[in-house]
Amino acid sequence: MKIINRYILSEAKLPIAFGISLFTFIFMIEIIVSMMESIIIKGISLIDVVRMLSFYLPMILSQTIPMGMFLGIMITFGKFTKNSESTAMNSIGMSLKDMIKPVVLMGIGVTIFIFFLQESIIPRSFNKLQQLTLKMAYENPVFQLRDKVLIDDMSDYKLYIDKIDPKTKNAKNLLIFIEEEDTKYPTLVLGETAHWKDAAMVIDDVKFYRFNKNGEENLRGTFEERKIPLSSYFQNVEMQVNDIEGMGISQLIEEMKIKKEKGEKLPYIVEINKKLAIPLSTIMLSVLGILMSIGHHRSGKGVNYGFGIGIIFVYIVFLNIGMVMSYRGKVSPYLGIWLPNILLYLFTIIMYKKKVELV
Repeated sequence: MKIINRYILSEAKLPIAFGISLFTFIFMIEIIVSMMESIIIKGISLIDVVRMLSFYLPMILSQTIPMGMFLGIMITFGKFTKNSESTAMNSIGMSLKDMIKPVVLMGIGVTIFIFFLQESIIPRSFNKLQQLTLKMAYENPVFQLRDKVLIDDMSDYKLYIDKIDPKTKNAKNLLIFIEEEDTKYPTLVLGETAHWKDAAMVIDDVKFYRFNKNGEENLRGTFEERKIPLSSYFQNVEMQVNDIEGMGISQLIEEMKIKKEKGEKLPYIVEINKKLAIPLSTIMLSVLGILMSIGHHRSGKGVNYGFGIGIIFVYIVFLNIGMVMSYRGKVSPYLGIWLPNILLYLFTIIMYKKKVELV
């Protein structure tokens, strides 16, 4: 039996790697598209983009490994069925339970690895992603700034850029509102062009207009050059994941202890349960992969793979619905996050009982 177990695990390696790669690519499509915009329009180097993707990868893998395991096991045991290898295993006295055993052990090992990813690798990757994104924003502010959009989340400034030249990265036709303490009306600054230097925007050919407390213009003037610091804006540089997603379970628990209000603790409770539920689905998904592929299929292999992908899709939909409802306080986070796993376990048990009767 040990030889057959090693054979099963050996044959499953490549299909599982394929399954994980497939789901990882699907999950990363949105990030890749946004990165392409950064390369083509904003002049971000390809090396920096690849580094950013590598830092996103552990966060994606923690979600796609269980799905890849499911698809890989389905492909492996589908091949065993097609080549009559599963029938040969039965003929030498190997039961369905015996076939499932090595896959369960592998599922347990993979689950432990996902927890290691979440607790050790992901927090480090998230910190490096923050550092790299901030560095890119300082070196190339165009990475973060947008044209034809009023940017109002900078301290003391509101900024509107009509156009950013994709070649020179210089801004054209700027409008800036500078908040003043002694009047409710901001100082209006107009600039023809601007370039970037040391996390600041240097505006050329500046005209400014200042207003009194009644809204009447009381001062106007011109400058050849005006420097506007942007460092405060880059402290909140935009990324595809938030702080909570980049924390491990132990970090989330520590942060949650600091929060006093129930509403402040809720996102942490939801994320903790998510980080527990997804890895623990690996074992049942692996077993389900066997149950859905082993035996004689009158309906055909393609139908079974389609049905399997459908199960993954339903699981993801239910999990996301549960998370949204949990965040909004509509349902308990424990019910919202764990219900998809409970349904998955029940479905697997039902499938196992049916297969035991057939095999």
